Order: sequence, then structure tokens, then C-alpha cells
Amino acid sequence: MANCIHCEANLSWFFIFKRLMIVKSPDVQCPSCCHKLYFTSRSKKILVGTTMLIPVLFVLAFMLGHMALFLVWIIGFMLVLPWLVTVSEKEEPIF
Repeated sequence: MANCIHCEANLSWFFIFKRLMIVKSPDVQCPSCCHKLYFTSRSKKILVGTTMLIPVLFVLAFMLGHMALFLVWIIGFMLVLPWLVTVSEKEEPIF
């Protein structure tokens, strides 16, 4: 799980999940110390990669007739993503 750079507070799974699903601004505000945090470039690459993988998995599942497997994969990705995210104190470019 991600920790705040300034106060070392543990950012909860639900807090990170909510920030991943509802993107209003590129920064994340720590709930403990109210400092701005940003997703690292590694985290952004993981998010972009999984977003690009979803349509490919959908087409494969549709062609093979395994839509239930597709739903399991998508739910699994959504549940695991908050554990793959790390934060830093300044904005980093994706590439």
C-alpha cells in the first residue's frame, strides 16, 4: 500500500481506489497531513497498461465465448490496482 511521503500515514485501499476511479485532478491529498501527493510514473504506466489491456481482453472473451472470465479479470484488476500504486511529492511524466 502507498504511504504518505511527509507523515508516513498509510493511505487506505478505499481512498486510493476512489482516487483511481474518480479522477478530478492529477494530485491526491493526504487525509492526515493534507499535503499534495502525485502518482509516480511507474504507477501511471501500470494504470495505462491495464486500461489498454481491457479492450483486448473483451474482444478475446467475446470471440471465445467466455464473458464470465472477462468479468472476473476486470474485477480482479480493479481490486488489485490500489496495491500497485505508489505516490511521490512531485509530478512525474509518464514516459
